[in-house]
Amino acid sequence: MVAALSLIDRDGLNGFSMRALADALGVYPTAIYWHVEDKNALLAEVVAHALRDSVPRPGPADWRLWLKEFFRRYRAAVQRHPNVAPLIGAQLVSNAGVGPATIELILSVLSTAGFRDDHLVHAYNAVIAVQVGFVTLEMAPTPADNLEAWTVHMKASLRGVDPGQYPMLAENLSRMENRAFIVRWQNGTEVPLDDSFELFIDIAVRGLEQRLVTP
Repeated sequence: MVAALSLIDRDGLNGFSMRALADALGVYPTAIYWHVEDKNALLAEVVAHALRDSVPRPGPADWRLWLKEFFRRYRAAVQRHPNVAPLIGAQLVSNAGVGPATIELILSVLSTAGFRDDHLVHAYNAVIAVQVGFVTLEMAPTPADNLEAWTVHMKASLRGVDPGQYPMLAENLSRMENRAFIVRWQNGTEVPLDDSFELFIDIAVRGLEQRLVTP
């Protein structure tokens, strides 16, 4: 899995293939299939390897603190391997790389918090969406072709916005450009959105807490 992850780190998902992996390992492509069933199975194992240290151990800590640590560790793992973000966030094949142990732990933490039955399922879905959603957006890949021209166009189109038609955007553009979703030309590998991430997970955890009070 190390070789496959290294190739994805270097070339991205679009540049990864079983043949490229075989070349990197110095074997015929058929030799890889002695170890994994197909490319989907391999990618699931790549996800598992990339996220291997992202789940905190269970302990006596407050469930709110555990969730925040869970979100932070996941983000740190993807920051180390940003090219896996689209795989985790947009392709169901990555689900096989998570495994029942992680699901069980999240459910146990939420159950300890007080979620039950359907509310437990809804809370679990919310946790996974928080875990994956922000980071997938933050680490979205930049264009593979004509990056320089695209960057110039993005900057020009943003800075040329009409203040009369878009007064709020114009007023806040100097704070937002390249540091906010949609109005940026670099992703989180170069311009991490740390403060926004912390606000996001704080809102998410407080929202879950509120649901326990008023389900």
